[in-house]
Amino acid sequence: EGRLLFDNLKKTVGYALTANIPELTPFLLFIIAGIPLPIGPIAIVLICIGTDIVPAISLAYEKAEYRLMQRKPRNPVTDRLASHALIFQAYGQSGMIQSAAGFLTYFVVMGESGFMPYTLLGLSTAWNDPN
Repeated sequence: EGRLLFDNLKKTVGYALTANIPELTPFLLFIIAGIPLPIGPIAIVLICIGTDIVPAISLAYEKAEYRLMQRKPRNPVTDRLASHALIFQAYGQSGMIQSAAGFLTYFVVMGESGFMPYTLLGLSTAWNDPN
């Protein structure tokens, strides 16, 4: 049971970490390049709560992989729940791919609405101005 619990927790942590980069990069571009936010911070939190909790819980209850018990027990000193490989895969690979796909969709939708990507630079102050 311990190996199964550790594997499932590792999958859940990896899934949760993957969503951080796509949630953070729109705010970074908003601050750095002045691009208008696709959706507000409250909406991002609500979407995150509504869409991330159920899949993360389902990963915790996943059945054991084939030959799980034939593996050596993990070393509590060297085997970490969030290893360097997991963090690189979550942030460096999956997170970047999700972020790039989100920005591609954002720029395509904005372009079809008449806002070409080069016109979005520095537009956030005028975009948010109520006058």
